[in-house]
Amino acid sequence: MACPDCAVGQSLGLMLVLFGVTVLELSHVLAVDVDPQQEKYLPDYRLYHNLTRLELHVEELATKFKDFIHIDRTFISRNGRSQLVAHITNFSVPSAVTENHHAWRPQDEKDGVSQTRNLSVPKVHLLLSFGEHAREFFPVESALYLLTNLTAGISANPGSYEEAFSRTILSRFDIYVIMMANPDGRKHVESSRNFCWRGTSTGVDINRNFDWQFAKKGSSADPRDEEFRGPYPFSEPECKVYTELTESVKFDAFVSFHSGIRHIYMPYADTVSKAVRRVPPNYTYLSQLASRLAKATKYTFRYGQAFDLNFYTADGTAFDYMAGVRQIPFSLAIEMWENEQHRGRSCFDEFNPHSAHLQKEVEAVHPLYVELFNSLYGWKLQQQKTHTLVETPSLTPSYILLAVVVLACAIFGYRNRHYVCSKKKRIVYLRSLSSTFAVNGIFR
Repeated sequence: MACPDCAVGQSLGLMLVLFGVTVLELSHVLAVDVDPQQEKYLPDYRLYHNLTRLELHVEELATKFKDFIHIDRTFISRNGRSQLVAHITNFSVPSAVTENHHAWRPQDEKDGVSQTRNLSVPKVHLLLSFGEHAREFFPVESALYLLTNLTAGISANPGSYEEAFSRTILSRFDIYVIMMANPDGRKHVESSRNFCWRGTSTGVDINRNFDWQFAKKGSSADPRDEEFRGPYPFSEPECKVYTELTESVKFDAFVSFHSGIRHIYMPYADTVSKAVRRVPPNYTYLSQLASRLAKATKYTFRYGQAFDLNFYTADGTAFDYMAGVRQIPFSLAIEMWENEQHRGRSCFDEFNPHSAHLQKEVEAVHPLYVELFNSLYGWKLQQQKTHTLVETPSLTPSYILLAVVVLACAIFGYRNRHYVCSKKKRIVYLRSLSSTFAVNGIFR
C-alpha cells in the first residue's frame, strides 16, 4: 500500500540534502578568496620586499635621515609586530611656514593663491595608510618608493628637481605613514604562500572593523569570508594606530592605498549611505582633488563616491570612519594598480605586478603623490588666505578715517584755540583714539 506521508518525507529530505549541498557550494565560493589558489606568478623577493627586508629598509632610512624621519615603534599588531609608523617632516622647520611668494601651481592663478604674500601657513597634516590587506604588496612598495624619493633630495645638488621636491615637501608637510598596517597578515601570506589571504592573523579584514556602520550588510560575520568584520568595532589591535593618531593630530587628509583596480573612492562606501545618498563633508574640494588625482598618471582612473563605483557596499571602512567620525576634510581610498588581463581565481597577479615590472609600475603611479601634495598645499594656502582676510580686515579704511578725524580736530582747534586751551579735558589725544579703535576691533 502506498504511503503518501513517506513520499512527502522522502521529497523533503531530498530537498534538504540539495539545499545543504547548495549552501556548501556557496560557502566555498564566498571563501575562495581566502583559500590558496594556483598562482600565475609569485613575488621575487630580490625585487619585492618581504616583511623583514621592509623593516630593515625603513629603519635604515630613519637612521640615515634622523632629522626628517622618526619611527614610532609603539604601534604593534596582535602578535607584537611593528606597524612601521613613520613620521616624516623637516623637524627643524616651525609648524607654520611663512610664504613670501607662491608659484606652486599654474592653476592656482585663477584661484588667487599666487597673490599670497607674507602669509603664515600651517604645515599640511597628512595620514597615509598602506598594507591593510595582506595580499596587496604593491601599495607597500609604492610607499617605500615615496620615502626613498622624499629623502633622496636631501643630499641632491642644490637647485635640482630632487632637491626642490624634498625641501618643499619636508618643509611644508607633516606626514604620518602607516607602512604596514597588517604585519601579521603579511607574515601569514609569506609563510603559508597563500597569496589570497587578506585579513589579520585571525582573518579579520581591518577595513571592515571600524566603528562606522559596523556589522551592516557590506561585511561578513563568517570567519572564512574575506570581508570578515570581527566580533565588534575595533576588536583588532591593528586599528589602534588609526584611532590614536587621529586623536592626537588634527589631520587635513587621510588616504588609504590599495590595489586591484584603478579607482579613487570618495566617502561613502557603506550600505546606509548608499540608500540615503549621503554626501561627505567638503564634497566640492574633495571631488576636485579626486579629479586631479585621476589625471595625474598615464593611466585612466575612475573616481566618485564609493557606493556609485562599486556594485557592492562596504561597511566599517577606515576612510568612511575618517570622514564621518573624525571629520577629516579630505578622506580617500585609492586603488592604485590593476591587471586588466587578470582572469580566474589566482590572487597575486590580480593585486600585484610581475616582479620584472615592479619598478616601472611604482614609478608610473608616483605622480599620484606629487599631485596629492600640490593640491593639498594649494588648498591649505587658500584656506589660510581666506581666514586671514576674514580675521584681519584691511587697515586702509582705518587710516583714512584716522586722517579725517585728525584733520577735523586740527581745524576745530585752530578756530577755537582759546576755547580748547581753557578746556583741556575736551582735547582728543591720538593715543586714546588709537585705543578706541583697538577696542572696536579695527587694529589687531
